[in-house]
Amino acid sequence: MHDQAEFATFPHFFSDTLRFYRHTNVVYLNTVVGNTEQFIKRNFRVRIITNTVLPGAYEYDLALIENDRFLLSNVDIRRLQQLADAMDFNASQSETIERNGVGLPAGFWEYAREVKELPVFARTPYHRATLHYFLWQLAKYYLVTDGPRSPELNLSKATRFYLREIRRPFRSNREVNEAYLRIDRETLENMAARVLIVEVPPVCGYTELPPFLQAREVLVTEQFNLPDILPPEYFFGSHFDREDAYLEWMSEFLGHCQHMQIWLIIIRDTAILRGLTKMLEVMKRRSRSFIHPIAEHRSFCYLVSQPE
Repeated sequence: MHDQAEFATFPHFFSDTLRFYRHTNVVYLNTVVGNTEQFIKRNFRVRIITNTVLPGAYEYDLALIENDRFLLSNVDIRRLQQLADAMDFNASQSETIERNGVGLPAGFWEYAREVKELPVFARTPYHRATLHYFLWQLAKYYLVTDGPRSPELNLSKATRFYLREIRRPFRSNREVNEAYLRIDRETLENMAARVLIVEVPPVCGYTELPPFLQAREVLVTEQFNLPDILPPEYFFGSHFDREDAYLEWMSEFLGHCQHMQIWLIIIRDTAILRGLTKMLEVMKRRSRSFIHPIAEHRSFCYLVSQPE
């Protein structure tokens, strides 16, 4: 992973498939950023089940996909604001402290620590996930600390703004959605779903996260280390030495999803497209790929596969 643009999934390209199968179950494997599953929940009456290997991505899906309502009360919001007022700082005059590759103002790290000590943080997993989501939005604002995009708001004003803004993504699609962290193969086999969406990373796997995603993970797990999360040849996003080994692993893993009729496969490296298509033929699935240019020297590629 190198920059944010490489995570663009543009889910509207395959929207017609989801519109055709309304009121169905959609399984989304290897969620990373959160934009695709949130797009699906906002726009389609389907039950969405997500899975990720990243703890921060799981907290995101727990807050916004499995959960429907903004759970922080007015009392909780007032306490968060009072805490920010008491710990106020000016980012341009604050020392930057780096934690696990994420450089943020020292005052932000102290504020995040105090937020996690509040009783509301331990109330339910959904409250915890909501607070992590709030801290992540605040952290993204302070990530850029030099040049014309330097943050101008102090902590008190930035907190007031984001406490209003974070309510917006919370909504219901009137379905019982589920979020999973590192789902096992047996559970996949027992999921009644018609559509499978899966993010297929390059053979080399994810070597680093963009700063905004690294911040999300570090806020959830301060000692977050990508190689520890993604051991070789173990998950989507792990490093594989050879393409054939990667495809063999993928065939075994996706074999547990053969009962799901339609597979929408998002491909991060088109070099694997030919091998992936042959793998699906061996699995007795017919497929068709779609490539859409989205920027200079960059395209969005996905593949639709169904049983023969």
